Amino acid sequence: MSSSGYILIVDDSVTNQVLLESILEEEGYKTITVSNIKEAWLRIEKERPRLILLDLLMPNTTGVEFLQEFMASSFAKHIPVFVVSAANTSYYKEKCKALGVNEFFPKPVDIKYLISRVKQVLSNQ
Repeated sequence: MSSSGYILIVDDSVTNQVLLESILEEEGYKTITVSNIKEAWLRIEKERPRLILLDLLMPNTTGVEFLQEFMASSFAKHIPVFVVSAANTSYYKEKCKALGVNEFFPKPVDIKYLISRVKQVLSNQ
């Protein structure tokens, strides 16, 4: 299904990484997982992803801090971001919306809807 590129999964939980990775790879997408924001930036600098799945509640640098920096970058408008997080409060949802996040998925994730949105967003690229 995916023509080229990869989906970057940024989550400090190995369980969540494995879940998202297996779901997306079963659908034919290449994925790369990282456990923190520093690793995410290193990966993005090496090769731009087609889509980012981002957890918000992470050690050291949070997902919100990453979003603030990422959305200010010149390439952000070409890379959609889906937040996948247990931080399912109106504060986080509003903050993410204001920062330009394409979709907010509360954990536990609605797998069918996630796959549907991934397919929709990536088919428009």
